[in-house]
Amino acid sequence: MAEVETSDADLVSTALDRLETPTINNYIIAFGPNGWQFIATLNGYSATSLPAEVLAFLTFKSVKKVTWASYGSVPKSWFFVYEMIDGTSTFQFGRDIPVALRQFIDSLTPDLSSSLRVQLGSDNSFVAWTKTCWACDGIPLVLEKELADLSGSYRRTHIDMKGSLKAAIYQVAWHSDGSYYLEGKQGYFWHFTSIITRKEWTKLWSKENVTPSIKELSELALVALDPHVPVGETFAFIKKQRNAQQATFIIHIYQDITHTSDTIEAACTVQDNRMQHIPREPEKPESFRWAVSKQEGRPHASDSWELKLKKGQKVKVWKDKGNDWYIVETERGAKGYAHGSWLAFYGNRALRDPGGTYAQFQADMRALLIPSQLRVFPSLREYMLDCTNAACEQLKSTSQLGICVHDLQTLLEGSGRYCYEWLKEERIVWHPDKFARYCHTDHREELKAYAQEMFVLYGVLMDMCRQQERK
Repeated sequence: MAEVETSDADLVSTALDRLETPTINNYIIAFGPNGWQFIATLNGYSATSLPAEVLAFLTFKSVKKVTWASYGSVPKSWFFVYEMIDGTSTFQFGRDIPVALRQFIDSLTPDLSSSLRVQLGSDNSFVAWTKTCWACDGIPLVLEKELADLSGSYRRTHIDMKGSLKAAIYQVAWHSDGSYYLEGKQGYFWHFTSIITRKEWTKLWSKENVTPSIKELSELALVALDPHVPVGETFAFIKKQRNAQQATFIIHIYQDITHTSDTIEAACTVQDNRMQHIPREPEKPESFRWAVSKQEGRPHASDSWELKLKKGQKVKVWKDKGNDWYIVETERGAKGYAHGSWLAFYGNRALRDPGGTYAQFQADMRALLIPSQLRVFPSLREYMLDCTNAACEQLKSTSQLGICVHDLQTLLEGSGRYCYEWLKEERIVWHPDKFARYCHTDHREELKAYAQEMFVLYGVLMDMCRQQERK
């Protein structure tokens, strides 16, 4: 069979249009790298990228509908499930799925294969499950623990973790920042690291800031998290449709506004690119500067497109729009216009997006931290900006590092993995006794004192994380 090119929009459109639409409350929103999406709703199917093998299967086989889709971190890592016209179920997967996942699939008996579901994530992470067993690798430790708690037994191997289920799993989603959602017959389990995600989640329920009841949670039809974006702020929450009314949903795309529009497809894609099948080039990281608001409110009180600021509030300045107007963003993710006359800029250098800054920090640390070679402690302030909290000034003046816990927090949040368990793992590098291995013998004791300060700051951040999780 000749390979069907995914750039042929007419073939894709024809293949998707001939499928039977999903039944009510059976949605699919599959996020992939480089903006790839596969969406299935009562309005039909749409895709911004479709693997050639999937297109060929839809074109030449007797497929009734697509019932599951998931994209991994590379183009040939994907998993689709189909309901055939004869009522049977079958699945397809890409050749570059994680090795541990392939071994799990190969080990399944035919009766278990029919119930197989796979959720793929970034960096070759995955969760795979059937009606009786599961396997995973590369997911947040807290999600691993939840899966273990739902298991009759479980064990860790050299390539993955797997277990036997006490009851069925229905949905799993996660991001490397520690966010996750797990739904099964035994209940609902979740944690969202992003402030924006937590805020929108609470809007779904009758009482904000109160844990929803089991009855309310049972109204959820789909929770989807995009594991491939650098910051865990792309998500979809969809409630079940009742009495022929439009389903309630909240969809947020990272660095875009939150959508609650008339169609889910419109909310998921900023542009109408339903049949665009050539992957978009990754966008270059935008640069920004820091500024502090000198005044309270906004220049024109009635203009909602201007961002309302508090005096002394720190903001990222992203774009110069001319006439001294700028696009700015608060630390909580709100974006809007601000006039230069209201802003006090500081720092002479434009900074990359936090993810890029952290990536540079990591690369530099790998180059510097060579056993027995370090003579001068890394200049951490090159990757950080001064915290504007007046209470931190005195602390910085007595610190060898010259930074405060807020400076370090801003840097580490750019990792996209910021959570208690991640901090706990990263902190080990800075333990004075561990750090000593990188130090030249003539400077070891001096450098261990610097590392001790870093170790303490990480500990403070862990305490802050734990307090936030308990709220």
